[in-house]
Amino acid sequence: MTQQILYKLRRYYLVLFFTIVFIFILLLEPLPIMISKYRHILTSSSILLSDYLFIGGLAATLFNVALTILVNIVLLKWMKIQINGPIFACLLTIAGFAFFGKNLYNALPLYLGVFLYCKVTKSSCKDHIFVFLLSSGISPVTSFLIFGAGFSLPLGITLGVISGVIIGFILPAFNSFSMKFHQGYNLYNTGFSMGVISMILTGILTSFGVTISRPSELNNEYHKLLFIFVLVISILAIIVSFVENRHVIKKYPNIFKSSGRLISDFPTQFGQDVSLLNIGFMGLISLGVIYFSGIQINGPVMGAILTILGFSVFGKHPLNSLPVIIGAILAIELTPLTWTIGSTLSVLFVTGLAPLAGQFGILAGLLAGFIHVLITPLALNFQGGFDLYNNGFAAGFVAALLAPIYSVLLKSRDNEVKWNRFLPLKTNKDRVHANDS
Repeated sequence: MTQQILYKLRRYYLVLFFTIVFIFILLLEPLPIMISKYRHILTSSSILLSDYLFIGGLAATLFNVALTILVNIVLLKWMKIQINGPIFACLLTIAGFAFFGKNLYNALPLYLGVFLYCKVTKSSCKDHIFVFLLSSGISPVTSFLIFGAGFSLPLGITLGVISGVIIGFILPAFNSFSMKFHQGYNLYNTGFSMGVISMILTGILTSFGVTISRPSELNNEYHKLLFIFVLVISILAIIVSFVENRHVIKKYPNIFKSSGRLISDFPTQFGQDVSLLNIGFMGLISLGVIYFSGIQINGPVMGAILTILGFSVFGKHPLNSLPVIIGAILAIELTPLTWTIGSTLSVLFVTGLAPLAGQFGILAGLLAGFIHVLITPLALNFQGGFDLYNNGFAAGFVAALLAPIYSVLLKSRDNEVKWNRFLPLKTNKDRVHANDS
């Protein structure tokens, strides 16, 4: 009897989960009011930083998150793609950014563009699934052209949809080349690709006199509720990891042997139990940073937290993430920078550079985190706010600058059995051996 119940739960857990979520949303607010506020989300420009908690409130935002994830899961089922570590990271990233910038209305043209690319090149959507899922990171292009650029509605819809489809079409080809730029040390690779495209689009729009106004209103009203939610999720992940394997803590240090460089799939490499434990620990670390720095959780910050949780099975762990986080905090404390929403997000999203610390040591991570916070505002100005993964855009430049220097001066974690985690300097013997090989 118990086995039958467990079997049915595993088979229908998604149906059960989304049913509970939608019931909870309806309990928060009457349906007509929630739908009206959801319409506000759909008709916003959605460029950085559009806090959906401010625009539509909690119920409408959660509805947007749930509906967006549900459609993406349906598409995965339709393509017969199993959820592994990288796919899980993509889904949680989508959920996070559905708090500030992503919705079904602005994402679907991008999906259509990637789909058309696969048809034209006669390739499988499975081969471009990461780009397909993450392409919605540039979806504000669609919303802005329709609702924010000042065009008539028919012209705006035409420009928005066509632009979204074209960008989605070119993104898979461009994304494969951008990986070579930073050598896999930027976990937010698609964010870098979209940042370059956004920069070009911003240049085109401004040359035609289109003003790009970036919203800055935030809603911190739900800080305590969202803090408790993340805490509960993190603790549950830890508990479930021990339920699956009561000796998981003994296996957990194996994950530290991974630099986290793209592409890492922790569930495949180290097991689902270790991955769940890592999700829990990374969630607690995120909450620790938020608590001790006095950060308030709003839509963008919630997006950053969920992204960290997602990439906890796709490259991030405490030993490669903490150095870049500390480096980012030092940049704020030791320079004229202050704790604005921009610098706050940089401290959390800087974990996209975790592979640099994982590959080249703690000091390398500190420097990467420090530099990242300094250039992120410049990246935002360059790309105009259309690329929701702005920190991925900035991280691409940091990784491209530092990775070649580090590879010359420092031993890499992936190539060494014995490795100094703090500062793994190469010796003359190492350089001679490298030249001979």
